[in-house]
Amino acid sequence: MPIRPMTEADLPHVLALQSALDFQNWNEKQFHSELRANYALCLVDEENGAFAGYAIFHLMESDSELLTIAVASDFQRKGIASAFLHYGLGKLNRDKGDHCFLEVREGNSKARALYEKHGFQAYGKRERYYDDGETAILYKW
Repeated sequence: MPIRPMTEADLPHVLALQSALDFQNWNEKQFHSELRANYALCLVDEENGAFAGYAIFHLMESDSELLTIAVASDFQRKGIASAFLHYGLGKLNRDKGDHCFLEVREGNSKARALYEKHGFQAYGKRERYYDDGETAILYKW
């Protein structure tokens, strides 16, 4: 899958996908900030010229974080989210004790199954973490 670094030219596609999936509410300024951060790994995937998804990691040596993975509906269940995880986690060194953290909605069973498939383990909760009151499940890899 053609994963590559995200550029500012990708932001209209990123914002459109975010809006279509309706699962986070970052604005363009926040994405610009991520692109400028030297610790942020911002990725996109294009399939046959179509924008398929994006992912953002914060690579902070031993304590990294997955901020988001988004895959367009037409491209879900085709291994793109797994490819993003493989790419980002491949930047870490588990033998040296590197970890990756994330939080996910308690009710998002598809995402939770994906993360667990890739070795993430739930270790806690944040009650009423999201704007709508849903609990976040905390994961560590």
